[in-house]
Amino acid sequence: MIQFSLRDKFVSLFDKYLVAGLCKVVLFSGVLLYLASIFLFKDPNCSSSYDLLESSNYHNSPISHLISSIDTNPTNLSHLVFGLLGSEKAWHYRKNYIESWWRPKVTRGYLFLDVAPSKNLLPWSKNSPPYRVSTNITKLVQETQHVAPIMARMVHGIMEVFQEEHEGVRWVVMGDDDSVFFLENIVDVLAKYDHNKYYYFGAQSEYILSNFWFSFNQGFGGAGFILSYPLAKALAEDMESCLRRYPFLKSADLITMTCIMDLGVSFSPLKGLHQVRSLRLFKNVVVSISS
Repeated sequence: MIQFSLRDKFVSLFDKYLVAGLCKVVLFSGVLLYLASIFLFKDPNCSSSYDLLESSNYHNSPISHLISSIDTNPTNLSHLVFGLLGSEKAWHYRKNYIESWWRPKVTRGYLFLDVAPSKNLLPWSKNSPPYRVSTNITKLVQETQHVAPIMARMVHGIMEVFQEEHEGVRWVVMGDDDSVFFLENIVDVLAKYDHNKYYYFGAQSEYILSNFWFSFNQGFGGAGFILSYPLAKALAEDMESCLRRYPFLKSADLITMTCIMDLGVSFSPLKGLHQVRSLRLFKNVVVSISS
């Protein structure tokens, strides 16, 4: 009996050490695989959730982002391209908003109209951005039975801006035909971020119900939203596919946010971008200010 009891204790002790050893091997292997996945398979263009959180609170942080760019030249106005979306009808009385900040032959970008300008707008003002007529996406709209063709045209405009001008571009800034930007301010802000990463900057609406009706996690177009070059490129390549995936969405800003989220990028609110609706003095006029 004593011999049998000793043997049982020995077997039990051996089992405990064996299990403990196996647990250590599994734990060590798991840690090793985790570290390998971080250092060997990380996409340098993708921002982590921590990076995105920090980007939204940059001005509250005493430590600036480290910019790991091959091009060490500071970001300047020539690195920004503006895409402004509007209608020919509205441009007659909205062009003064854009001409107040546009610098001919200095600012890069285009105004995309729904149709060619009428005779009243020709010859085209030298103080206005060069215009383009939006690509005809009627076939895409009909095939998908899109519920909001005008909104689809506006979102498609992001791809058209990128196709028109992307050489030397670091940031793509999208706005409406009544958006107002302070160019020096927006350059100073964007210079603090790494344009080689994926960034989707924008502003929530200052009209609380707009956020409630659509989303608190999207940039509202009137305030302008900003895409880093890698993200703009990825979005342009996926644009038509995304429009086919979401023909039931009625808001251009919501479609844009959804397409960007499909790429794995979250919205980063940027202080200084404002969307303001003045319901008393103006009807459907949105002013965007970057400061």
